[in-house]
Amino acid sequence: MKNCYLILMLLLSFFTVSSYAASKDQPIICIQEYALCTSAPCIPDPRNPDYAICSCVVETGDSIGYQTCAKRAPQKGPFKTRQLSSTFSFKQFNTKKSMSCARGKPWTDCLDAPCTVNPRDKKKAICSCKINHDQDFVTFGGGCDVATCATGFWSGATITTSKALRKSLLEKLNITQNPWPNGKCSGEKINKQ
Repeated sequence: MKNCYLILMLLLSFFTVSSYAASKDQPIICIQEYALCTSAPCIPDPRNPDYAICSCVVETGDSIGYQTCAKRAPQKGPFKTRQLSSTFSFKQFNTKKSMSCARGKPWTDCLDAPCTVNPRDKKKAICSCKINHDQDFVTFGGGCDVATCATGFWSGATITTSKALRKSLLEKLNITQNPWPNGKCSGEKINKQ
């Protein structure tokens, strides 16, 4: 019985990983409520060293991720809470600038991460995001202070993922030119320290 359970769990994890990896090919745009973590400060989760807890904002409208719209749809959670998925959108592009940080600095990948809406403040959500450090990344957190790349655990994305998500969302919204020409931190260089 124990061996059957182990085999079942291995098969389940194989199919879960396989279907998730296959869905990473093409970003999907949905129009619904979502958590936006593009500038979220995060702290390592004391229960799981591979994840961080991130403070995100709740938004509604066009957003992009790799899960289907049905999987990202808002859900009722335990104790009358609401659960959302974290996705990417342009909502903070008018108020924040993107900052690049070097490989080796801790950051979190919140794309398609599970989130719970704060029951006391419906405009905020807490998300559980995977910690990374092995690639350069971009974030809208940090206020253009590259020194925070080393300590911020900012929610971010690899440069490749960031470009793919932006391109797909710009195309869907029929935007042909970059509407945010000053969207990067000025004089920015990746801090290799």
